[in-house]
Amino acid sequence: QIIVSTAIRQAQGFHCRELPRMYRSGGLDRHPPVYSVGCQEAGSKLRSKSYLFLLIVVVLGVISGVIYSKKSYNLGLDVKGGVRITYQMDTSQLNADQRKDLSGVRERLQTLLQQRASGGLGVAEPLVAAKGEDQFIVELPGFTDVQRAKDVMGKSARIEFYWARNLTTELSPNRPYTEINSKNPNDPVVTFQRTGGLGNEIKPGTPEYERIIKGWELILSGDELVKASALMQGDSYIPSLLFGGKGPKAMEDFTRRTLNQREKLAAVLDKRVVSIAAVERGAILSDNAIITGKFSTEYVTTLVNTLNSGALPVDLKELSTVQVSPTIGAEALKQIVAAGIVAFGVIALYLVAYYAFPGFVALIALLLYVLFTLSVLKAIGATFSLASVAGFILSVGMAVDANILVFERFKEEMRAGRSLHSAIELGFRRALPAIIDSNACTILTSLVLAQLGTGPVKGFATTLIIGVVISLFTAVTVTRSLLMFFVGSGIATNEKWYALNRNWFGKRFAVDAQPLKVIEKAKRWFSISALTVAVCIPFFFLGGFKLNVEFSGGFEAVYKVAQSSSSPAVFTAALEKSGFKGSNVKFGDGGKRVYVTVPQAEKLKAATTDKERLQIIATAAGLQNAEPIEFSSISPTLQQETIKNALLGVLISSALIIFYLAIRFGTGFGGMAAGLRFGVSAIGALVHDIFVVIGLAAVVGFFEGWEVSALFLTAMLTIIGFSVHDTIVIFDRIRENLRHPEGHESFTHLVDRSITQSFARSINTSGTVIVTLLILVFFGTTTPELKFFVLAMLTGIASGTYSSI
Repeated sequence: QIIVSTAIRQAQGFHCRELPRMYRSGGLDRHPPVYSVGCQEAGSKLRSKSYLFLLIVVVLGVISGVIYSKKSYNLGLDVKGGVRITYQMDTSQLNADQRKDLSGVRERLQTLLQQRASGGLGVAEPLVAAKGEDQFIVELPGFTDVQRAKDVMGKSARIEFYWARNLTTELSPNRPYTEINSKNPNDPVVTFQRTGGLGNEIKPGTPEYERIIKGWELILSGDELVKASALMQGDSYIPSLLFGGKGPKAMEDFTRRTLNQREKLAAVLDKRVVSIAAVERGAILSDNAIITGKFSTEYVTTLVNTLNSGALPVDLKELSTVQVSPTIGAEALKQIVAAGIVAFGVIALYLVAYYAFPGFVALIALLLYVLFTLSVLKAIGATFSLASVAGFILSVGMAVDANILVFERFKEEMRAGRSLHSAIELGFRRALPAIIDSNACTILTSLVLAQLGTGPVKGFATTLIIGVVISLFTAVTVTRSLLMFFVGSGIATNEKWYALNRNWFGKRFAVDAQPLKVIEKAKRWFSISALTVAVCIPFFFLGGFKLNVEFSGGFEAVYKVAQSSSSPAVFTAALEKSGFKGSNVKFGDGGKRVYVTVPQAEKLKAATTDKERLQIIATAAGLQNAEPIEFSSISPTLQQETIKNALLGVLISSALIIFYLAIRFGTGFGGMAAGLRFGVSAIGALVHDIFVVIGLAAVVGFFEGWEVSALFLTAMLTIIGFSVHDTIVIFDRIRENLRHPEGHESFTHLVDRSITQSFARSINTSGTVIVTLLILVFFGTTTPELKFFVLAMLTGIASGTYSSI
């Protein structure tokens, strides 16, 4: 027999009751004294490592705290308010050299747009991001004048001077057209009329307007412009232009040819005539010119700044415009942050209540996770949109998952008689494959979102990716380091602190319980799934599945009203009656905000400003005394791209997950063919979850008028990543049990045993996220779109937990 000394009992490397077991297996029968010394040395090394780990965690915390305090939040448009415009290059205008150097043209264009946003509009932190090969997204936080933003950002700023040969003059009164000067100093566009007053006024954008300009002779273009400036004239300003290159000679030749004939000189800016004036008798023009007319100071200043920033190398086509009220964003941010704090508190209580001391350690790690993530997001200048904030709150709920997987494994090892130190090491080691695989799938789907999405969608994906990576670090490194420190220093060696026998699901779902009969009752589970989807099918045929302007194209206007006594159906009927077929109306903020979606219509296309369009929509809907606060427009081009990206997102994400799981689970189990069975099975569960969420969209669309948007697509792809997360937890246990089967058990029994062993952790991991989303649905979302986004994720994750099991 061996006598275990007090020194060995106190050593932290092994639990004392483990020694007899090791002795019986032959581990201590030869050199007991050497083992005694080695055990003491192990305890000493563990304590040294514990203090080192703690030091690293403290240093990282201090660095993160400094970064957090020094950097400010970069708030998104939906929080801060502002304008987002998406442009597409008209590449048909590019010459052969420009086509060869398309990347150079894009870079120059991006630089010019950035200069216009900061110089021309005075926006402090504008964002101009290239998208694809020919698109740009311009975000102007805090800027609310949509029309001015369009005038400055979208115009090519190519100023051209023409000899207007087909306009009447003093000496030639019989020419076909006569100009009509604008009376609006903020929009000095010149229109035309046929001589003699025949026909309607000819406005910009019409074929005849373009034919009139084509009948003129070009004298000089913006390529010769050296500088533009504002010249004082009376009590206002007019634009003054200085030309160089071949421009001065071309202007001089024209005035000498037409000397004393009072011919008209037209200034054309982006295919719109802004000024027409007759050349004075005896005047010879050369290197400078002025644009005459009655202009507002703001117009002249904007024009001069735009011209000086340089002409765009190619025309831009406006694909979408979004205007967001800062008031709504501030209220929504306050509400979603409050909900996030409540969700964090609930998660904290759950961790401590269910896992006792390890839960307390996980809570410390979770606080560090929040600090680390916010610091990184601030450091890289990430945009905090409402969707990004929701993504961050969701990532907090997901960050707990890795801890839960570890703690459940740790408890198994402790029940098997391991020492605290051994149980911690084995718990982390055996939970690590499932943690890595599940988070890798979430990162894969988020990368697809970041690539295909724009604006809030990209921000959500970026936040989620960073959150997942940091949660891996905090769970695997920080939680482990803290536990090692507390155990190694002798602070937390009492087994009662670890709630080893705590199980809220009863003995039936314990790890060592008789396996649940899951596979044998497959027909029951498939019937429940089929019934769930079948209940939603009628709502598709009743028009419940509604697409918003991002998928259908058109306009969305948001109005602030007093508490509405009418239902959305009343306003929708009024719009239909006014000719806006396919319109939709929904309420937000308890009926104080009305969201109106209308398709592309000639009435709206004919309007020249968004203000006019807002008024037309309000009148058609019968909204009295409504205050317009937001406006969005989506062109058919962007609509088609959004639909394509939605399909690509689901297909690419599914393919990546199948491929990843085939490699990870095929290794050691028959190669890729066996691995593909795991991957395809996981996708089968995903298809189930997608059908359930799409069914939800039809139901809430029918009853609430909620529409499928790009954020809904974001929810779908997030669900794909998270549903696989639960599936992998079970697959990982199946993989482990395949290596160590019980005697000659059948595959059915092995799978049932794996599900039973994983049941508690599957429910716990999903439960933290579901509780977080429930709090967001009821207390943290103000807009219908954001509420639908969170509700879709809630439904999908709950469905994913069921389908995985």
